[in-house]
Amino acid sequence: MVQGAQSFSRSLNVLQMIADYDGAPTIADLLSRTDLTRPTLYRILGSLEAEGLVQRQRDKSYILGIRLVSLARKALADNDLRKIARPCLEKLRDETGETVHLALRSGDELVYVDKIESTATVRMTSTIGTRVTFHSTGVGKAFLSAMEPSDADELIDRLTLSRITRYTTADKKVLRDIVAQSRQQGFVFDDQENEEGIVCYGAAICSTGGGPVAAISVSIPTFRLQSDPDFYTAPLQKWSRQISGLLD
Repeated sequence: MVQGAQSFSRSLNVLQMIADYDGAPTIADLLSRTDLTRPTLYRILGSLEAEGLVQRQRDKSYILGIRLVSLARKALADNDLRKIARPCLEKLRDETGETVHLALRSGDELVYVDKIESTATVRMTSTIGTRVTFHSTGVGKAFLSAMEPSDADELIDRLTLSRITRYTTADKKVLRDIVAQSRQQGFVFDDQENEEGIVCYGAAICSTGGGPVAAISVSIPTFRLQSDPDFYTAPLQKWSRQISGLLD
């Protein structure tokens, strides 16, 4: 990797570490998560701060800078898939009464790029921009199930199946079996694997070539879960096909 590209990659990695950290990390926190030297990390943070991409707080911890808000807002506003999908996502929410997510792949993870809130009082705490794993979410396993089997296997080989809850699938053979079953039925069921007390049905959005470009999900608190899966899977599959068709 050439020096300029390496420097850019390091800066992005530091930004991502700050974004993923639970709270505001200090220099020590960041050093514990990277192999960068202290002088290099200070230099990167100084450059990011000068560009308004991070902000150093009084306690010397770091948070994302306000400039990222305008960049993110512009990226979301310009996202064609989000514009195309939103009316369908709203109808899916209306038919199920539950929270609906749209997620795009970002490397070996996915990112929520849209969320339509449930009409009920108790709602999910997820936010647009949240990064989620393939193995613990409905959107993730739905995306995997729509990939070519060899491509899905290659991606699964790279994944670290960390246990998010006590219900999370942490065995790659089991994950492959779930993906294979989902490939046959056209949707996936996530039983509290990413958040205890929340179940989820997911389906992929596919391009005209057949490959997945995104995934959508319906998330339901367990105490509100309808006994008939078709209550969720029928509209989920209907609107996922509708969105896929609009991409032609």
